[in-house]
Amino acid sequence: MATEIGMEKQKELGRKLDAIGWGVFFIWMGIIMLVKVLPIGVGSIGIGVIILGEAVARFLLKVSISAFWILLGIIFILAGVGEIWAINLPLLPIAFIICGALLIFRQTTKTKK
Repeated sequence: MATEIGMEKQKELGRKLDAIGWGVFFIWMGIIMLVKVLPIGVGSIGIGVIILGEAVARFLLKVSISAFWILLGIIFILAGVGEIWAINLPLLPIAFIICGALLIFRQTTKTKK
């Protein structure tokens, strides 16, 4: 019973972190749309930082972390840096392929409880 209560608190904390992350994301997107003088790529870097920031918060609070989101955060940061440095990398197609493969891998290797 104690573990069920602990698990429910962890799930609730995870939901709160998700809501905060989405809130910060929407605020960031509004800032990017309003402030037209920011260099291209800053928006992507900011999104990556938000995603990885939530992953760090989840780690510190001992809430489950998805490798999918960590990978996505890294890809966003790399895409932003690539835009700033004018490096033409096909990161979006690569991201789609990696994320799809990761989702399939996770579903096919899950153990039943």
